[in-house]
Amino acid sequence: MPRLICLANLVLALACFHLSASAQETSSVVAPLLKLLKSGKVPAERLPAIVEMVCRRGGPGDLQYVFEESLKPEAYSGDLKLKVLDELTEAAVTRKVKPAGDLGGLASLVTGTKVTPAVRTSAIRLASVWKVDTIGPVLVTIALDDKADEDLRITAINGLAATGGASSRETLEKLAASKAAARLRYLAVAALAGMDPAAAAERAATVLAEGDKREDPGPIIDAFLNRKDGSDKLAAALAKKTLATDVAKLALRYMYSVGRSDAQLSDVLSKAAGIAADPPPPTADDIKKLSAEVLAKGDAARGEKIFRRGDLSCMKCHAVSQAGGAVGPDLSAVGSTSPVEYCVTAILLPDQVIKEAFLTRIFATAQGEIITGIVVDRDDDRVIVKDASGKLVKIPTKDIDDEAEGKSLMPKGLTKFLTRDEVLDLSRFISELGKPGPYAIRTQPTMQRWRWLKQPAKELLGEIPNVEQIRAYLLDAKPEAWTPVYSKVAGALPLEELSDNPKAVLYVQGEFDVTEAGPIELQFDATQGLSVWIDAEPFDAAGKISGEFAAGKHKITLRVDRAQRTSPELRMVLVKPEGSSAQFQPVVGP
Repeated sequence: MPRLICLANLVLALACFHLSASAQETSSVVAPLLKLLKSGKVPAERLPAIVEMVCRRGGPGDLQYVFEESLKPEAYSGDLKLKVLDELTEAAVTRKVKPAGDLGGLASLVTGTKVTPAVRTSAIRLASVWKVDTIGPVLVTIALDDKADEDLRITAINGLAATGGASSRETLEKLAASKAAARLRYLAVAALAGMDPAAAAERAATVLAEGDKREDPGPIIDAFLNRKDGSDKLAAALAKKTLATDVAKLALRYMYSVGRSDAQLSDVLSKAAGIAADPPPPTADDIKKLSAEVLAKGDAARGEKIFRRGDLSCMKCHAVSQAGGAVGPDLSAVGSTSPVEYCVTAILLPDQVIKEAFLTRIFATAQGEIITGIVVDRDDDRVIVKDASGKLVKIPTKDIDDEAEGKSLMPKGLTKFLTRDEVLDLSRFISELGKPGPYAIRTQPTMQRWRWLKQPAKELLGEIPNVEQIRAYLLDAKPEAWTPVYSKVAGALPLEELSDNPKAVLYVQGEFDVTEAGPIELQFDATQGLSVWIDAEPFDAAGKISGEFAAGKHKITLRVDRAQRTSPELRMVLVKPEGSSAQFQPVVGP
């Protein structure tokens, strides 16, 4: 075995050397790796790295071998099979390369009875990119199947959009006009926008007019914002319809949350939502007068509540105390380094104070898409941008028709959602961040970033769950089941922001990273109504919670029974006991 590992290391080193020489033919780069793969002598721990290199640099013949191996039940493990499908998708999108030979065998990974949901989903995505004709009828069946898993139906809808053709369009139109769940209808309309924006705009207006105020219209708004002249087409169609006030508010809020304030669409939605049109931009004199009012009348505590409001999406873009979005700059210390006038200008006229690292680029693609974001990486094959939602979007270089400099991702006119007093309070809060006092930079290792289980299973709402239920419903839950929530600057998580029901049972989850093993204590502001699990092990919240923790990340899951709890907030601090050699920190970020 050592000799095989050495051989693998040698081949990897040679491959890395060849990869740096772009003049080399692709097939010659991966030929040694492919030969090693075919030998069957690759150690299991090296197999993913070698397969990845073949997929990222190989030609059609090289990819054919890897693809055909992925179809064999015994060849690749579930995780490796997933990796192969994702890497083949990447090769098709960024390098425009796909395996030689018949690709129809991919259908077996969609229809197979022993295929995992994750593999099936990845296979559908790949089939869509490759435009495998034989997969079309399968996607149609899944998309229209009321009994199919909703996530799988969504993947099928996206697959139909990518595959295109008369049958795909007919299915999407049928779904958009059906009595299906609003989420599926919205996604079907969004998919149609990529085929025929003008016709899709009329359908979108009808669907939104019949919309459910509990459903996020983001997919529809996104689809038109990302098409050339798409927002104007949608605005024209919506002007002929009557939207429910709440649906219009949700659509307007979403548009602003992703950094857009397109005039026509903003006007139509503002009118339907009963919100005033965008105010004229303030003058320099207006900024000075407002800054003086901020100091005289602004209340930072009220301002923090405004900053955390969902309709403004401040925390979706900005982090405070290292918790929150990573799209805009971290605001933890902005007040200690910037005058009040700067803070007011940043809120009202974001384009005037944008920093170079947060300048955006606007890309127009050959497919008619318009993508705006901050460039985080680029090479000869692709550009990766971070959009206003924090999502990384990969754009193949070959697909870029035009590129231009953009402005701030923070839209102008966001304060249309605020009263003048609220503007004063918000500005005062921003101007106090980082200064000595209640908004100083956090020094205690409090848990700032949490995940909240928005729709817990009924098994979690009665008696305190056992370890098996904790594993099944919490530790093994899909990532999308959890919603990010953040503590306030001082470290307390307001429970009423999660539910205004004083008798609600809530589940929140945080993480801490231990870099050096040792004893650690967890301290809470109040323990009434609290049940605690660290990883899958239950702890008695009534006493001092302490333990010896190994290096690595650990999940702490809390069940909070608000009916038994005296404190309206939740604050948790990690403490290093005297004599402990442990090194640790809470996991922060988006």
